[in-house]
Parts: sequence; structure tokens; C-alpha cells
Amino acid sequence: MNISKILKCSKNGNNQVCVYSFETPVGKIVAGADDDFLYVVIFEDSKNVEKTFQAISKKLSCHFVEEKNKILDQFESEIKEYFAGDLQKFTLPIKTLGSEFQKDVWDKLLAIPYGSTHTYGELAKVMGRPASHSRAVGAACGANAHLLVIPCHRLVASGSNGGFSSGLDRKEWLLNHEKKFS
Repeated sequence: MNISKILKCSKNGNNQVCVYSFETPVGKIVAGADDDFLYVVIFEDSKNVEKTFQAISKKLSCHFVEEKNKILDQFESEIKEYFAGDLQKFTLPIKTLGSEFQKDVWDKLLAIPYGSTHTYGELAKVMGRPASHSRAVGAACGANAHLLVIPCHRLVASGSNGGFSSGLDRKEWLLNHEKKFS
């Protein structure tokens, strides 16, 4: 989905969220932020782009504009460092919009070290839940609006790479990229 279609997801609210697209080695990323927080990082060809931006617009009562701000400038710098192999953990301020369970999953994802993986079941256990909650963990990963920044690509299934809303080829590339620089 291109930026012009994303701009149409706006609800004409009072708050402004800047959106901008960035080229990466694995495709174009669209990011959205206001002056305080990064709200979204998503590949423009991901499954849930329109739904994600509509949810942000509704939750924040905001409209989208195509421009960069200080948070998106910082994101651009950090994403370049990440793909150069010089950044292992993003430092920009993010704001997640989701259920308490989803936020708990996303917080735990931030603790998975760069260059390593955990299974969905292992993360469920870290959260104090049985491994049978792995599908719920996977669903929370699918709802992650901060791809790469919240590293859901580091979660894999037992015996395979599992799923990824931006494509398994991209997930495999990201995992190999991190292993190369860790």
C-alpha cells in the first residue's frame, strides 16, 4: 500500500501523525510517528497495512500527513544502522496500541537478544503461561505494528521459522542478517 492510500485512512482528528516511507534491503517500510512516539513500522506490502493505519487513526483520533519529523529522522538513522549491522536494539520512543496480553508479548519480544530466536512456546512459558498458548503469542506477533523495532521476526515455531506478516522470505533474510552481525 502506498502513502497516498495510507493518508486516506485518516479520521480527520485533531492529532497529526507523520508518515514516511524508507527503502531497505528487504523492501519499502512505512513508519508513522508524532513528535513524541513512533506508532508504526510496517512493510508497505504487509498483509494488514490498511487495517493497521485505520486502527491507529481511530485510537489516536488523528490524521496522517506525508512528512518527516524528529522521531522519523531518528528512525531513518537507526534503520540504516540496523541494516548496516551496527545497531542491535532500537532506542526510539514507541507507543504500542493493543490489549494487555499483546503488550506483554511485545515487551517480552524486546528482551530476545539480537541474532537469536525463541519459539512461540518458549515465550509463552517466559510469560508464565503453558506452551499451549503459543498460538495466542503468534497472534499477538501478527498484531505487532512495530516490525523490526519490536523483533517479532525472532520468534519461530518448533522445527520451522513459523509465520511472518511480511513474508517468510523476509523473515529468513532478517534472521540471517542478524546472525551475520551478532
